[in-house]
Amino acid sequence: MSSSEQRLKAEESRNHEVTKRIETPSISGFSFRIYLFLLDYVPGLTSLLLRNAELNGLGKLKLEECPTNLSLPLPKEYFGIEETKVVDGLKIFESVEQSYSGFLRASDLRKAYLTKKTTPLQICEILIGKLEESLKCNPPLNAIIKYDRGDIITQATASANRYANNCSLGPLDGVPVAIKDDMDVKGYETNVGTTFINRGASAQTDATIIKRLREKGAIIIGKTSMHEMAFGVTGNNPSVGTARNPYNINYYPGGSSSGSAAAVASGLCPIAIGSDTGGSIRIPSACCGIYGLKTTWGRFSAKGEFSTFPTLTVSGPIAATADDLALAYFVMAGRDDEDLNTYHQPLPTLTGLYNTKDLSDLKIGIYSEWNREVYNSAITLSLNDFIEKLQLRGAKIIEIDIPDLKEVELALFVTAGSELLIPLKQYKEDFHKFNCNTRYNAYPLESTTTTDYVIAQQLRTRFMRSLSNLFNTQVNLILTPTTPITAPKIYSQSLTYGDNSNLIPVLTRFTNFVNFSGIPAVTIPAGYDNNQLPIGLQFVAKWFDEATLLRMAKVSEEILGNQRKSPNGFWFGDFYGEVL
Repeated sequence: MSSSEQRLKAEESRNHEVTKRIETPSISGFSFRIYLFLLDYVPGLTSLLLRNAELNGLGKLKLEECPTNLSLPLPKEYFGIEETKVVDGLKIFESVEQSYSGFLRASDLRKAYLTKKTTPLQICEILIGKLEESLKCNPPLNAIIKYDRGDIITQATASANRYANNCSLGPLDGVPVAIKDDMDVKGYETNVGTTFINRGASAQTDATIIKRLREKGAIIIGKTSMHEMAFGVTGNNPSVGTARNPYNINYYPGGSSSGSAAAVASGLCPIAIGSDTGGSIRIPSACCGIYGLKTTWGRFSAKGEFSTFPTLTVSGPIAATADDLALAYFVMAGRDDEDLNTYHQPLPTLTGLYNTKDLSDLKIGIYSEWNREVYNSAITLSLNDFIEKLQLRGAKIIEIDIPDLKEVELALFVTAGSELLIPLKQYKEDFHKFNCNTRYNAYPLESTTTTDYVIAQQLRTRFMRSLSNLFNTQVNLILTPTTPITAPKIYSQSLTYGDNSNLIPVLTRFTNFVNFSGIPAVTIPAGYDNNQLPIGLQFVAKWFDEATLLRMAKVSEEILGNQRKSPNGFWFGDFYGEVL
């Protein structure tokens, strides 16, 4: 065993008790029910929770910056994004031979449709049976929890007719896509993971990004489970059912876009859409061994999305392959006349997507001290291995420092909590209908002050300037682990009455600064730990530079090669191979 491996083994041993503590519910079962009852009816306990959560710690900061409430960057010329380099992303997918990673791709379906080997209708007829099967397992997968058989067949028939008449809409035509339940999909309720919000009131129109998917022929196959109100990182949802990790049913898939990640990882669909407030696309994607893109704030339209955390949340694609991640991104990105926040962006590009062999034009920042804050040595080994492989392709690795990370973590929680209070107050009369996790996590928020919120936005100004300087003068990218642990274990007592809030600061450790500053990031699969649970690594780029992130996703796919494994717990993807 090498000295580095011995050191990592020692670190893992020291962190064993910490790992055990953070993965175990801090309070659950009957004790949790009693505590929640006291919070519901005893004044003053919420202030105690606030102090325990240290959400009032920002008051100690003395900042001179003006508050920044929107995560919009400085003028784009500071970031070198040239609109003249725009290429037609859809033509790229038609003209380039895509490398195979063992997982279903949109291009596989496209090829089968064009050669008349199968049709979108035949695919979807079988898929509907798989959706039913996924909900009847014991325990159920709980990934796609709402679907409309008739609507799926109608969409699939239209797609099949287009192929039959040689007038398909492109590489996304006939591809099944699942949608997180905080976005409007025509004909579906937008329940946001609850049992009562919009109950009985189906959306009359699609959210803008869903409309764009449909316009390119994507078949919307249903709504996915999520952490209630997107307020959590495990996917635990006693209200509508907790999604399971396809790699091991005894582990969480991560959250809050839990069902979207589980649907893709289990092979039900090659692409799903999630949303990300502090890591809610990247965390479940990492835990489920797939790709997830958190876009720049303002890159995707928020029209038709449930506004829970308006200055932090963005939507983005989750996919089994890097090509499909790029395809979905390019279709959904861009200005929307109905969302003013999308006006401040250059045109989306996929420049350099397949420029994967020579990375000599890239400087990648590594904050080694911070990256060591993991509780699983396998994550560090995967990170170090990727760094070596990136260097072999010519990338320059530069040691960096990112200031104010601890303060930023606190400021994000204050910002998210303050913004969440608005919809919670809107449903004040129905507060008792939220599940126990949501109510427990919401109580400390009531004691945050306007002063805390303003200081948090002052810190946002300072932090965005720091990142601007970092990207302008030192690096093109930042590389970190996506999470400091792999998927957390499910404890039966926490599925109905249990608190997983201790995992929020753990699983968001490397992801929350991205949302606070509005920059984009991508998580890529990078191997497995000793329990065969997936490991994710995260690349972070400057504002609106998703093209470089997608390029790195493609690079990582080549690096990992045939080392990716299908899940051991839930796997429904074989039927595609049988048909194709």
